[in-house]
Amino acid sequence: MSNNICPKCKIKFKFPSMLKTHFRRSYHCLLSEEEIVIFFNNNLNKCNKCNKTFNNIQAYKRHYKETKCSNFKDSISNTNLIPNQTNNTTNNIINNNNNIVNNTIINNTIIQHINPFGFEDVRTIPIPEMKNILNSGNNAGLQIIKSIYNKIENKNFYKPNMSRPEIACLNNDFNLTIYKSKEFCDALFDRCITFLHHMLYLCKNEYSKSTIKNIYENIEYIETTMRTEIYDRQLQNIIESEFRNNNLGNKDRINKFIKETKDNSETKEQSKSLMKNVLTLTSSSDKEYKITISDDEINRVFGDPKVILGLNKRELIEEFTFKRFEDTKFYKFWTDRIKNETTYINKCKTATIGDIRNIKQRTKKIELMLNIIQARADILKPGDSINLDVEGFIFENDYEDEDENVEEVDLGNIRDLENFTEIE
Repeated sequence: MSNNICPKCKIKFKFPSMLKTHFRRSYHCLLSEEEIVIFFNNNLNKCNKCNKTFNNIQAYKRHYKETKCSNFKDSISNTNLIPNQTNNTTNNIINNNNNIVNNTIINNTIIQHINPFGFEDVRTIPIPEMKNILNSGNNAGLQIIKSIYNKIENKNFYKPNMSRPEIACLNNDFNLTIYKSKEFCDALFDRCITFLHHMLYLCKNEYSKSTIKNIYENIEYIETTMRTEIYDRQLQNIIESEFRNNNLGNKDRINKFIKETKDNSETKEQSKSLMKNVLTLTSSSDKEYKITISDDEINRVFGDPKVILGLNKRELIEEFTFKRFEDTKFYKFWTDRIKNETTYINKCKTATIGDIRNIKQRTKKIELMLNIIQARADILKPGDSINLDVEGFIFENDYEDEDENVEEVDLGNIRDLENFTEIE
């Protein structure tokens, strides 16, 4: 493994020094100084005392605690890498506002790294916890906000004046952006949706296509329906609780961090590197939501519906005069077609979340079209011909009934397309 990649969150750093800082500051990826020495040692899991090797860090730690090699600490204390061996350059774990916090002490001043608002990284959350959040239904949005903003490195906002509505947020220029309360709630809600999309992207391989579809539909429901019904009120409660409990501490840490980024170019560079990692995640997630299986590809597999239906227009229209809507070939064609397209997407290994979303939207569009045609059929008078076109959705060409040279296409086996179409 590259010594520039965190083995837990998989974030890649430009320099080993940045990864060391990450180990010291990131709560979920925290390593002790002994573990950092071991990680960057060529003999990664080798005891320097007895030369015994181990399969992983945890096995080494047990060996270190339970055997005579426990005096290993003394053998490396002269390297000044053991906590409490220096006052100005070591990292320490402290308890602040009931949270275990990873801080850097520089010139006797505690500096906590803080992610700017909009650059919080969901990869600090373990995959099992992500799955629990995604599966928590309508509470998923609130759960992700709690999981993200309970982390000390993401406490990036505070109230400059508790009696006023303004909220100050750390921005990506390492300064403050001032929001009104409603604007901030909207921005925080938007972050909640972004977090959920990022988590669905990261957990994609943990789910089936149908499960991804259900989770995506739930995210959409949260975004379109629950913003005003639930989230405004509950989000406001979460925010107010944060101000009551942590406002002064957040304000102090943010202001110290802003000053440190101005005074220390290395701190600023490391923070920009972490922001770049979040932008990379956002870019990868956005690509996953793009459509890769085009309508042309679907039509090459199953045939173009406009052409197929257009060549059978006369027969399709006549059926509506003596058959129930559900018994017509027109209805059966479309219900079978959407089932076949959905099966094709579900079996395609390269299908993205965007493709799954697209087939869901296409299903809704077809269902709406069928409802319109059924409404027309219900009021059809004897001797009238039904109009099967819905805003150009159905037919490629308007074939005349008297054209006797039109070749008809057999619709009888349309439902069997799924059976003889091979999916890679």
